[in-house]
Amino acid sequence: MKISEIKPGKVEFQGWIENLRDKKNMQFVVIRDLSGKIQVTVVKAEHPEIAEIFSGATLESTVKIVGEAVANEFVKLGGIEIIPESVELTSHAEALPIADDSSIDQRLDYRWIDLRNPARTLIFQVETTLNQAMRQWCIDHDFIEVHTPTLIGASSEGGSDVFEVKYFETKAYLIQSPQFYKQMAMAAGFERVFINTPVFRAEKSHTKKHATEFSGFDVEMSYVESQEDVMKVEEQILTYAISKVAEKHGAKVKELLGVDIVVPKLPFPRISMKEAYKVLRDELHMNIKDGDDFNTEQEVALCDYMEKKNGHQFFFVTEYPSDKRAFYTMAKPDDPAYSKSYDLYFKDVEITSGAQREHRPDVLRNQIVSRGIDPAPMNDYINFFKNGCPPHGGFGLGLDRLIMLLLDLPSIKEAMYLFRGPDRLTP
Repeated sequence: MKISEIKPGKVEFQGWIENLRDKKNMQFVVIRDLSGKIQVTVVKAEHPEIAEIFSGATLESTVKIVGEAVANEFVKLGGIEIIPESVELTSHAEALPIADDSSIDQRLDYRWIDLRNPARTLIFQVETTLNQAMRQWCIDHDFIEVHTPTLIGASSEGGSDVFEVKYFETKAYLIQSPQFYKQMAMAAGFERVFINTPVFRAEKSHTKKHATEFSGFDVEMSYVESQEDVMKVEEQILTYAISKVAEKHGAKVKELLGVDIVVPKLPFPRISMKEAYKVLRDELHMNIKDGDDFNTEQEVALCDYMEKKNGHQFFFVTEYPSDKRAFYTMAKPDDPAYSKSYDLYFKDVEITSGAQREHRPDVLRNQIVSRGIDPAPMNDYINFFKNGCPPHGGFGLGLDRLIMLLLDLPSIKEAMYLFRGPDRLTP
């Protein structure tokens, strides 16, 4: 029985010892499970054997309790207390090596203890709701869920930030994204797919938003005219999913984390890269040339500008310079120096990259060669498009970044069940 389900009458339940006041004649014990807390009241003279068990127990030990739940208006925890008939100590806890105010890296060393904090548990309850709502929106709109390999024979982004692994007598790589395989689904005629998968980036970055392994939510869809078709789908998915989080967890997030869940309005604001260059130079007086990528200072300044201008925490930057995007991104026919691509920013962090893809095998091969990438390992990928493939596009969203920003967490380390970074492979 969950603690939240307890009503007056005979009960049996289990939980953690969160607090124990051991007085001369009485014991007051707070027991916690995931659903809530309840007080157990022990009259020592009536149950000396139970009092002895609790006297020898430590905080965060676990117990199984059988007893009578009775109403008591003076009990703060729900107006109910438990009068125990039997208590079994199911585990004995050693002294805790961390506290709630320990540093994040100390807490990560003992993550199984750290996550007992209700505010940190709530993070993953929110993530469960958010992820499920995103999946549900896709399912309701005729998307097919696919599960792709995390081992691949060639780099999926064409860069060097990949983890190489020994694969029998040859080499393999951990995927930087499921890009190749979701595009294969377009060539297979699936038309709309979504993927939830771990992705890997061999970047030695130590920032609040970087991890070497993170959870990706990817979408790909056929018959698109431009990146705009993809953007419209993404903003609908996010608005729906965040509304579900607000509905189910909004009050608890406010209580435990002090954060208001703001459901975004449709449509999200948009700004092209050329427009962004102009804003950064002319209005924000920053030094940037057409064709440059943003540095962190420029990103933050642009995000602040867009939020103040539009009153919206999300916005799209569209049509990035072609040479700043992955080789599989389609160039604009009327301006090939710029691409049919976008990034989505939330608050002050980029959470998504998306684009219309290049589906013509000859053009794709030329783009691979022009980047200085050996086309030979890419032949299997290029082959996807040789037997007919519709125009298509999609996006990859960092789920952990989204959670970090939605809940105003100080670091992505807090948003991940187990963080992986350049200096962390444990626990």
